[in-house]
Amino acid sequence: MSWLSTLPGFFVALLVLLGPGLLWGAVFGLRRLTLLALAGPLSVSAVVIASESAALAGVRWSIVPLLGVTAAVALLLWLIRRRFGEAVATDPGGPLRHSLAAWAAAAIPVGLITLWIFGDPENIAQSHDNIFHLNAVRYIAETGNASSPDLGYLGTRAATFYPAGWHAIVSVVLLSSGLSVPAAINVVNLAIVLAIWCIGCLFLVTRVTGERRTALLSAAVLSGAYSSFPYLLYEFGVVYPFMLSIALLPAVLGLVVQLMRVGAPLRTTTAANLLLLLGVLPGLALAHPSSVVGALGLSLPMVLAAAYSRLRRSAEPAWRTLVPTAVFLVVLAVVWMRIRPSRGSSDNWNELGNAGVALIEVVLHSPLFRPPAYLVAALTLVGAAVVLRRKRHRWTLALYGFAAMLFVVANWKEAPDLRWIVAGVWYNDYFRISAMLPVAGIIIASLGAVALVDLAKRLPKVRALLREGSRKRGAAVVVVLVVVGVLLAPLGAVQRGVAEAAAKYRFTEDSQLLTVDELALIERVPETVEEGSGIVGVPLTGASLSYSYTGIPTLLPYGTLPASAAGKIIYESLDELTTNPEVCPAAQEMGVEYVLDFGISSVHPGETEVVPGLQDLTPENGFERVDSEGEAVLYRIVGC
Repeated sequence: MSWLSTLPGFFVALLVLLGPGLLWGAVFGLRRLTLLALAGPLSVSAVVIASESAALAGVRWSIVPLLGVTAAVALLLWLIRRRFGEAVATDPGGPLRHSLAAWAAAAIPVGLITLWIFGDPENIAQSHDNIFHLNAVRYIAETGNASSPDLGYLGTRAATFYPAGWHAIVSVVLLSSGLSVPAAINVVNLAIVLAIWCIGCLFLVTRVTGERRTALLSAAVLSGAYSSFPYLLYEFGVVYPFMLSIALLPAVLGLVVQLMRVGAPLRTTTAANLLLLLGVLPGLALAHPSSVVGALGLSLPMVLAAAYSRLRRSAEPAWRTLVPTAVFLVVLAVVWMRIRPSRGSSDNWNELGNAGVALIEVVLHSPLFRPPAYLVAALTLVGAAVVLRRKRHRWTLALYGFAAMLFVVANWKEAPDLRWIVAGVWYNDYFRISAMLPVAGIIIASLGAVALVDLAKRLPKVRALLREGSRKRGAAVVVVLVVVGVLLAPLGAVQRGVAEAAAKYRFTEDSQLLTVDELALIERVPETVEEGSGIVGVPLTGASLSYSYTGIPTLLPYGTLPASAAGKIIYESLDELTTNPEVCPAAQEMGVEYVLDFGISSVHPGETEVVPGLQDLTPENGFERVDSEGEAVLYRIVGC
């Protein structure tokens, strides 16, 4: 498959990710950059509202429920606008052409790098969590159920909550485009970064600077200058739902800046900002709940800055400021401690991390032992100096400081209790937390870039050049600066991050999740396995991905142990089926008639996954070899 052949699917993904939000925003009165930036977050909310509503109503998940919810909410917003008029309208902002040009400057390099990382449209991230994600997309397409309360364990045990926003988006694109599951995932992830992250960065920065062309282009260049987002989350985990939630954060924080009035003087209303925040909250929560907590935490500097400013300048009684600020702090503390996994779920990180190294990394923008991000580090230093000297927007330093604190403490293994209190929301996983550093840092770096451009404009030679030159010469200077910025942005940390990500998206003879031989065998499975038959395999060897690729049920479509007694018997004793009277009834109960044997090499490098009941698959023990590719083998159970 070529990328050109995925274009129809890509346009479907853009329609899903932008269409509902564009309609809602236009009806509500949003215009230009605000409309573009909030279209994605509002569309994600439309998807999750539609998917959950469809499940409650017993309607199969598809584009139809999404269209219905989109139309219904648009009507509601029209009625609100008609009732309140300009009381809910928001500022239209600067010229649309400047926003579109900056969006292109952001999207083109980020998109090209992303395509290089993915390689082929049907490549997959060779990492542990992708077993669940690939199979979950297939599960939703097969069952028509994209509800978060039901997604966990993919129907193999009692329904369990898992945030299904990302899976709902991918599955509706899959169902509407005819792409394969891997291609649908790659196309949607590309669209998320281009249509939500890139434009969201422009929105967030310009809430502080105003919609100046210099600020827009600076944010555009910097949106692809950080290694920890978006490039890290293409391959780490992979935690695609978390990736979607981080992509949403710039727009969410931009709304908080508008609501708190701590940025540029924009003509926005409190009612509009509150309603818009309410509108994007469902999408953020069901993309990944941890990012709701993250958004609250990252909003703290804006809330405190607004309270301080109001106390200094307002003549109204202090309690009117102190009470809502105190309420926010209480809500933040309660949410921070309540919306988190159990402490035992972070055990894998107990012996990992180095706080001293992490402290240096947040200064150099080089998280996870990568080289410094030279352009970002330099511009951040300039931006910090500008903020301190001008005594304006100092909360932006606190914003990056808050995210840096999360990252450093998550690396502080010598302080387990503090680490859990601060970073337990994210399992103490400093890889995930590093993805918030670009969101928190891009404003300061952009302020640094804007300050340098303003300084250059005041130089006599530059002023003479711009004064004497034609309009075309000025445009050429802008283009050259943007191109230079785009070329400098990846140097250092991004180069390393992109290389590491790309290595995870290649099928090879020894790739971690699926090898070329294993993929070839899986693709032939429908030619051998009869309809209605089930397959058993060891999930961490990649064998369970047969379900994602073929739709043929596998006993365990995720990477843990089966819950049922019959399933446990199969995994513990299947190769004893000729001698153990419990095995054949268990296999018949679970519908298992084939075994996909991918050896014992785990998706985790250097580890093995030995399942006792799937070791001695010999003719003497009741197994017939029906197909193979290299060392990957498909067996039929014949001993029952």
